[in-house]
Amino acid sequence: MKNIIVLIICLQFHLLSFAQIFSDINEVTPFQGDITAVKKGNQWGFINNKGVLVIDFRSDFVLTKQVNNKGTTTLYPVFKDERCLIKKLIGDTYFYGYINKSGKEIIDPIYLNATNFENGYAIVIVPSTNIIGYNKILKKDIISTKIEAFIINTSGQKVMYLENPRYDTSPKTKPKTPPTIYSKFIAPNLIAVKKKDLKWDIYEF
Repeated sequence: MKNIIVLIICLQFHLLSFAQIFSDINEVTPFQGDITAVKKGNQWGFINNKGVLVIDFRSDFVLTKQVNNKGTTTLYPVFKDERCLIKKLIGDTYFYGYINKSGKEIIDPIYLNATNFENGYAIVIVPSTNIIGYNKILKKDIISTKIEAFIINTSGQKVMYLENPRYDTSPKTKPKTPPTIYSKFIAPNLIAVKKKDLKWDIYEF
């Protein structure tokens, strides 16, 4: 009889107990489909709905401003169209790219700025260099550098060039400061481009 009572007590304790998966987490965000971003220290990672860490904690995520139903604004990494923005510091400049839900770089960080994906597309700014001559004395090519904006798909392929006079000259931004994106999606296949005169051109793509 005593053994039966002990067994019942052990079973009850087992039912009431739980397994701790993580400790000392600084922030837990709403689920994005089947995963959610969690913050530990100064790094972010992603867990699935079983509590498994599917993307290890790292510090290269680009944080997106999110507003909850109470109007509170928070910043955390988000997945849109199975892609999440990351950035890497090369020299004194950040370059932006995307990872997938396995944490693999699916689009290399080659952009001076980039947006989250919307309906399968994102806006990116890339540096463009052209050889415009040759210096015989220094024996070096004369290179012209400017920045250009494009729409890309989730594979990183350029879909459309976004002509904008704002990008006709060499970038004058400070190191580590990404150039401003002057375009925005206004419908699944419509984009608006803001020009120097502050007027908008709307394109279908």
